[in-house]
Amino acid sequence: MESNHEPKSITTHLAVMTLVEPGWVEQRFHPGARLDLMGFKENREARFALTEGTPHVMLSVMPSNIDFDVQVTAVDHFAPERGTESLMALAVVAQDNVAEMVTKLYFSYFPPEFRFRIFAAEPEARAWLIDQRVVVVPSAVS
Repeated sequence: MESNHEPKSITTHLAVMTLVEPGWVEQRFHPGARLDLMGFKENREARFALTEGTPHVMLSVMPSNIDFDVQVTAVDHFAPERGTESLMALAVVAQDNVAEMVTKLYFSYFPPEFRFRIFAAEPEARAWLIDQRVVVVPSAVS
């Protein structure tokens, strides 16, 4: 990814949300963050502010030993954008079994309308997302 675009970030209580370049968002959860409903809403609003509703892919990196409120698995966090073409692909880096399990549980309740995969390491997630971006957000790739 090379661009003359200056990355723009918004820090929430759960993560740093960065528009790395047009069509590419990175969500990096803070070590020690406790995932909760308010934080997921805040992150979604930050992503919308960064992308202005344009099609994009997102790399979401969860540190090991992340804590979570079980209620985050019972709410469809992507409901406000279902039927739109905003989030087109999501790669989640779950660096431990708990993060992987919670992510799988959530998406079993709320199947995504976008391309989605879970990875144990960031390089593989990034490579997959780059491939997805070429297909689903071709206007962002020059």
